[in-house]
Amino acid sequence: MTKETAEETKKSKAKMAAKLVRYARWLWRYYRHHKGVLTVLLTVSFLSSALAVVQPILLKNIFDLLQSGATRPTKLAFVSGWIEGITHGSITNYVILLILFGLAAYVVKTTLVAHRAYMNTRLEWEFRQDAFNRITDKGPDFFNRFKTGDLVTRLTDDVSEDKTAWFACSGIFRFYESLTLIAFSLVMMLSINPVLTAWTTVPLPVLVLIFTKSSSLLHHRYDFLQKRISIVNDTMEACFSGIRVIKAYIREGDQRRRFAEAAEARQAAEISAIRVQAIMESLWGYVWQVGIVVVLAAGGFYVIRGKLTIGEFIAFDSYVLMLIYPMFDVGNFLVRGMRASASIDRMLELESHPPMVPAEEAGRGPQASQELRGHVEFEHVSFGFPGYDNEILSDVSFEAAPGERVALVGRVGSGKSWAVRMIPRLVDPTKGRISVDGVDLRTYDIHAVRQRIGYVPQEPLLFTDTIENNIRFGREAIDSATVDWAVEVSQLDQDLEAFPQGLATKIGVRGMSISGGQKQRLALARALAGRPKILILDDCTSALDARTEAHLWSRLDEVMPDLTCFIITHRPATLELADKVIVLDNGRIVEQGTHGDLLQAEGLYYRLYSRIRLEEDVGLKEGSELCEPVGQDGDADAGKDGPPDDDAGKQGKQGHIPFSE
Repeated sequence: MTKETAEETKKSKAKMAAKLVRYARWLWRYYRHHKGVLTVLLTVSFLSSALAVVQPILLKNIFDLLQSGATRPTKLAFVSGWIEGITHGSITNYVILLILFGLAAYVVKTTLVAHRAYMNTRLEWEFRQDAFNRITDKGPDFFNRFKTGDLVTRLTDDVSEDKTAWFACSGIFRFYESLTLIAFSLVMMLSINPVLTAWTTVPLPVLVLIFTKSSSLLHHRYDFLQKRISIVNDTMEACFSGIRVIKAYIREGDQRRRFAEAAEARQAAEISAIRVQAIMESLWGYVWQVGIVVVLAAGGFYVIRGKLTIGEFIAFDSYVLMLIYPMFDVGNFLVRGMRASASIDRMLELESHPPMVPAEEAGRGPQASQELRGHVEFEHVSFGFPGYDNEILSDVSFEAAPGERVALVGRVGSGKSWAVRMIPRLVDPTKGRISVDGVDLRTYDIHAVRQRIGYVPQEPLLFTDTIENNIRFGREAIDSATVDWAVEVSQLDQDLEAFPQGLATKIGVRGMSISGGQKQRLALARALAGRPKILILDDCTSALDARTEAHLWSRLDEVMPDLTCFIITHRPATLELADKVIVLDNGRIVEQGTHGDLLQAEGLYYRLYSRIRLEEDVGLKEGSELCEPVGQDGDADAGKDGPPDDDAGKQGKQGHIPFSE
């Protein structure tokens, strides 16, 4: 062996040892909460093996007594003496003792299997729940890296009972039970005939060679398979999420082709992995059985020569046959271990991605209990994703006093949405700081701050539930009166009579049964229900008509005069109502001031506003002649996102909206 080869072998062993330690630590993180069950599994597995190896000795003595009227003691004098002391050389006592040991072994084995089955299910739940909890703490960069279908695969297939969860308990403890049974059996076989026992070790070098040659291949095959499964799930998720767009562009055939390709790739990966698994398991089992045949042949020869009694041969034969299933379990442990290690690596990959807002920096200081007034200040704030040179925001500074309405304007990609996402700490600045009421935002309790902030994203995210539950959003402190108030302020109340069951109406998957404007107002009602001190509206009034939006701002001014509001919008009417306008370009503030002042300056804001006003005027003229009228439910896009266009007129007259549950 060359020096380079020896060095590579050493590094490979060190790497394997490090991975085993990492897997053990990962598993111990869950087992440390189940020390009682762990103790039972360790103890009962040991006891099960001990009870099993005593029974062949009892059979040996029974046959020896029947053959010669006397028993030949084994080399384990204390075992032979203990058995003789109980039975007193009586065949009847031996039979009774054999039955008792059989019953005890049955009870112990049943207890062991039940505890393993419980832990399989329990660990599967804990793996999935812990991974889900960690994922919800991750930032946007995490979800850019891992697709939804891939995450679904890791939280369902990778941790399932037939993979990681099974191996974490049944795989490990069946292996432990098998090792103890093999060890006890070999000791008992040595006590009967050491030479014959030596024949049982003949297959071991071959078995070790099979494992060392196939372990790396198995790990790669299983890792590749899990990635193929992720691709299939991701393809399905993308298709079902965008089914309306797919149908609009007549791309069903293309999606079927993509799914067929992904499914075929997964099938090929499954076959490839199972082929290697089947070959390894077969070799492991059959090589060992060749050794058993050799042992039985040699044992028969010893009986003929008188070197072995019939009882000893039967006992030895029982031990050899007893080793068949443990050896299969050892092989199964090695094969399933490779599969589980691929899945554990995928779970550890999720954990290793750091959150953009670390939980330990959430803040637990005295400021967490103070009532927020809503004075927000950006001080030389910059933001960019780790690993990327370009900054999304650079040296941004402005402030908003309580009760002020601040509009953020800019071209697409200028960083408007990322700026407001830092206020509820969805992400943190990479430079500078954001203060609320003069205190660094990072020193507040993150949950307390978010409770005082209402956030309506650009794309309203609704859940497959009732209107009321979408507003409450699991917040038990919100009572019915608050829900009604939020519905009224958000201008959603004018549509309630049209809903079949009012607030109890289910809105379908992601709110597919309601229009775009209704989605936006429902999302706004959810934000207002928490009675926030700071409200963030990320271009969420684009589907409202001018009259409905004017009523919305009027009611907000009446009921929440001290509300600090950040608005991302390009609607002229909304911009004209803003107390301050922040103009962003390429992540930097290029202008800020009142609407009137910025128009007089005739800079970027003036050009953007003039273009938007022109587009709106042209759109109104076209709408008077070509476009359908605005629906009576206050939506600027009634009929687009909800019911079909040919029913828009009917709904406007009758006030009826179809729903799918």
